[in-house]
Amino acid sequence: MAEFKHIQDSSSDSQSNFYCILKEDTNTRPSRTRKDCLWSKEFCFLLICGIIIFFVALLITVSVKYKPLLSCKAGWQLFLSNCYKFSSDEKNWQTARSSCSGQGALLLILGKDSREWDFIVQHAVQSSKSYWIGLTDAIAANWRWVDGTPYTMNSSQWEPGEPNNSMGNEDCGELTKSGKLNDARCSRNFNFICKAPASEN
Repeated sequence: MAEFKHIQDSSSDSQSNFYCILKEDTNTRPSRTRKDCLWSKEFCFLLICGIIIFFVALLITVSVKYKPLLSCKAGWQLFLSNCYKFSSDEKNWQTARSSCSGQGALLLILGKDSREWDFIVQHAVQSSKSYWIGLTDAIAANWRWVDGTPYTMNSSQWEPGEPNNSMGNEDCGELTKSGKLNDARCSRNFNFICKAPASEN
């Protein structure tokens, strides 16, 4: 019958990455002894962790390296993943909307990202111009963006006392020189802002 017992590898110390088993086969003459060595549980754990860390780092490196570069057409400004065009001419709201559409864009729609709001407001304040944006209540009773998305009312984004629908015909959204929203007559002429997704290179 073969006898099995655990021993410490004579060439290793207490920090060895292996443990060994002496196998003595007493059925053979003379008996033979074979030493089988295996990795310790601690070494296997560290090895697996190392492999996982390596592949995670590799995935991060690849995702960063191959992240597509974004660009805009001449005359447009890139911010985050979108392109913005601040017009140099003034138009009424409907004509401004059509102008943006003709360039493959929309009259400005602002989401909930505060960084985008800050970017647009900063430009309006620095340029000292008022801009049409893609906000209106002419079609529905409540304010909506030109893509049909409802606008969530936030009084801090508006000029004091606005929107007030003065004389009952202020149905289009204006971004004023102070960076606040105002409801204005759609027939008035303002500069305007177009927005389109950036192109991947």
